[in-house]
Amino acid sequence: MLYQRADLIRGKSRNYQVRVHSLRKYFKTQITAPGVNSDYIEYMTGHVIDTCHDVQMKGIKSLRNIYICSGISIKPRTHASKLDALKEIIRARGMNPEEILSKMR
Repeated sequence: MLYQRADLIRGKSRNYQVRVHSLRKYFKTQITAPGVNSDYIEYMTGHVIDTCHDVQMKGIKSLRNIYICSGISIKPRTHASKLDALKEIIRARGMNPEEILSKMR
């Protein structure tokens, strides 16, 4: 069982620390933050959508690039400085942080 191999079972009880739905919700939250199109997100999470055929037409390579560009990871992130965190927020809004911050100086 994957839960056992991933060490997600608490003691001898059958309660899990993480559920599959929790992982899907985490994925959706994380990939929404950088501004990925909601139709792509719904398709990636296995939902049937009205524009499913349009999303499929993009192809696997294109969807992989969208996923990679989102920068989500299950590995813990290193703690960033406040400046790096601010730059990440600006990037998530689709702007160039260097351009924005240079205007503020």
